[in-house]
Amino acid sequence: MRVLVSTFGPEDADRVLQAMRQLPYDKLVLAGDDRVLESDAFARINDLEEMAGHTIDFETVDQDDFMALVDGVSEILSRHGDSGKNHVVLNISGGSKLLGDAALLAAFRVGVETFHIDDRITKLPILRGATARDRFTPSQVRLIEMIGDQNPALGDLITGMGPSSRQSAERVVRELRKQGMLIPEVRDSKVHLSLSPTGLEVLRAVRLTTRDKRV
Repeated sequence: MRVLVSTFGPEDADRVLQAMRQLPYDKLVLAGDDRVLESDAFARINDLEEMAGHTIDFETVDQDDFMALVDGVSEILSRHGDSGKNHVVLNISGGSKLLGDAALLAAFRVGVETFHIDDRITKLPILRGATARDRFTPSQVRLIEMIGDQNPALGDLITGMGPSSRQSAERVVRELRKQGMLIPEVRDSKVHLSLSPTGLEVLRAVRLTTRDKRV
């Protein structure tokens, strides 16, 4: 069975409806504060699902403590995966930023295919059972962290990569470009790099997994 899990808030009907249109599913699961059950957004989605002959599973999560939230979403993903019997996908565009961050970290913990669907679809490169740091080589993770939210020059990045050869650093850049992580831009006769929307989501996940290890 295909299960679509989405984070959800009282203003997120359109985002969840986009996810419902873009991601095939047999069962819809919404996760958030149970106060949204009284919202117009929930009523709208619930009515559409009832018209299609389906019901919504709503999962309440504790939003007062970040790590408790991560644990809660991880448990939801694992339970609905039913030991691998179901194919679970996750949309993290709904709810608060805290809930989205926790859901992203939970997805990397559990290894669940994850999307951020708003005006555009961003698919995160999550492999089953692999964290963000496991998905990329140490050199790739380092380059992603070095670029961060900035737009540094390629030459400065290569120098900052340290004692590795220029050819090795350039190979890392090519690998990340091929995966859609980087956006090149020529400015003042220099190539500058920034992270694509997918790259920024990976950066956020890398930072979150680092924080998770420190807790």
